[in-house]
Amino acid sequence: MAFSSPPFAGLNLAAGNNTPVKVLLALAPIAIPAAYMVYLQRSLARHTAASAVICPPDSLSSLATSSSSSSSELSLSDRDVFPSDVRHHPDQYVVARERVTSHAIPVASLRPEFISKKGNLSGLLDSYLSATLTAFSWTPQAIMMRRMVSGLEDAEAYRRTFDTEYLSACRYRPGDRVCGVYVVRSRSRSKGRVVLDFAPPEGWKGPVVEGVLIVGFDLEVAAARGRKNERESRSRSGSEGEGEVRFVNETVMWREKDGGKSTPLEGRVGRWLHTLMVRRLVVKGVQAVTGGR
Repeated sequence: MAFSSPPFAGLNLAAGNNTPVKVLLALAPIAIPAAYMVYLQRSLARHTAASAVICPPDSLSSLATSSSSSSSELSLSDRDVFPSDVRHHPDQYVVARERVTSHAIPVASLRPEFISKKGNLSGLLDSYLSATLTAFSWTPQAIMMRRMVSGLEDAEAYRRTFDTEYLSACRYRPGDRVCGVYVVRSRSRSKGRVVLDFAPPEGWKGPVVEGVLIVGFDLEVAAARGRKNERESRSRSGSEGEGEVRFVNETVMWREKDGGKSTPLEGRVGRWLHTLMVRRLVVKGVQAVTGGR
């Protein structure tokens, strides 16, 4: 196709009539990162699923229902997640719960040490958690948190909890501190979950929210099977490479309804950005336990 005149004829960059170009250049620092983030979200959405509920207007029971696994026997109860005040007086709190899961992955695609005859499901939980936290430690949020040492009694010990070597060696037992502000509250091999409290060390001057992280996996079974067969299938999946596994990262935050500062998950933009980050962490965790397969 021949142009009757050059495509940019009439656009004099050297003259003063370059307002459109100036506008484009001014918008580029915003438009280009925004376009990349939209692309990243779409790419990550091909490998993950995400949902979120806010109470109110949702009910606290819907929060529990939305987070239940394919086997209700294996899901965490409200007692495992919420403090007693929130459970007993839900009308006095605003609760936000975000759940990001991987798509179902064949157990056979896990690294060999997790599907050998004596498959190490506890090791799978540690490896997945370590990979997601290591990925988090390189995010801008974590890098900023790592520098917030003013007022801390042992700044070096605090910084060390962000190190890859520390996170890889951690066994994620109750009381272990990781990425500065998270402390393992409990872990359950049978439920495939580790619960971490947001618990900054004494002297911390950064932002504080009340909440927990719930990280783990679900071994999926046929809905028609009974509970005994579900447990048997769970055991077989870990040792014989049968079934599918779905990895789970949940973030739960709560605040007092009157006077409490809104949590990051309550606003649409904050929730979108947080979900985008967690989707990426889930993908990184899956890559680590499957060897990138």
